[in-house]
Amino acid sequence: MTKPIVRFSIVFQSLGWILLFIFIVIIWNYRLCSDVTHFYNNDNDCQQSLNESDGFICESNYLWNKRKYIYQTQEKENLIRRPNSYYFASNWEPNFHCSHAERIGAMGDGGKWICDLFRMKSQNNCLIYSAGSSGDFSFEIHMKKVLPHCEIHTFDKNLYLCPTNTCIFHQIMFGTDIQLNNSETWSTIIQKLSHTHRFIDVLKIDIEGGEYSFLPQIFNSIKNIWPRQILVELHPINVTIIEGIFDLMRKNNYVIFNKENNVDGGPYFFEYGFLKLNPQFFLHSSSKT
Repeated sequence: MTKPIVRFSIVFQSLGWILLFIFIVIIWNYRLCSDVTHFYNNDNDCQQSLNESDGFICESNYLWNKRKYIYQTQEKENLIRRPNSYYFASNWEPNFHCSHAERIGAMGDGGKWICDLFRMKSQNNCLIYSAGSSGDFSFEIHMKKVLPHCEIHTFDKNLYLCPTNTCIFHQIMFGTDIQLNNSETWSTIIQKLSHTHRFIDVLKIDIEGGEYSFLPQIFNSIKNIWPRQILVELHPINVTIIEGIFDLMRKNNYVIFNKENNVDGGPYFFEYGFLKLNPQFFLHSSSKT
């Protein structure tokens, strides 16, 4: 009877050591993962990102400085002009990554990518402008579904009716005040709607080439009515004019977070998403580590 007892004791001790080893490995991995998670997602240490995104993004300094490094690297490439008969195919790539970008609206033409939509859910005074609907309200309907508290205003030169409880429609064409067909400037429209003291979260633009005269208007207005996000379809035009628009966006602290070919227009039409950041984002140097 002694030998079986001895064998059992040895097996029991071996099993104990194995269990102890497994326990140590589990604890070690748990602590390691906790440290890594804290390292990447320490929202308690996000003052830098909050400041440099004007309160929009809260993430660890490590991740934020990674974003800055990627921006600086890609921006050098963007400043190189690459001749191509399909201009957008080889110029102006995204230089900023939105971790939770979402597509809003119809698939294909009419839909837009929005940067980190979930961050807007906690905003009580959300305001969205949609310029140029052509009677397609899929963007507004989807936006109202995911952000029911947002106030949405839609503008078009032709008369359409917004779906019930979705948006407020205005038969207005963004222009210079001296054009015909109910044309009014960006500043005039905002004043008439009493939005001069509101913050515009998203501006969607689909005005069939009119974006090249409309966008400069925005930056000739007071800064507090510049939209945080500008989602625009860019159409083919003189290359000098196109480059002027991108330079204008850069100078006014907008980064590119999305670029998408609108296949309905062939290789000439591209959708772009721009996000406004604080000037500090562009002034502070950062390292890749």
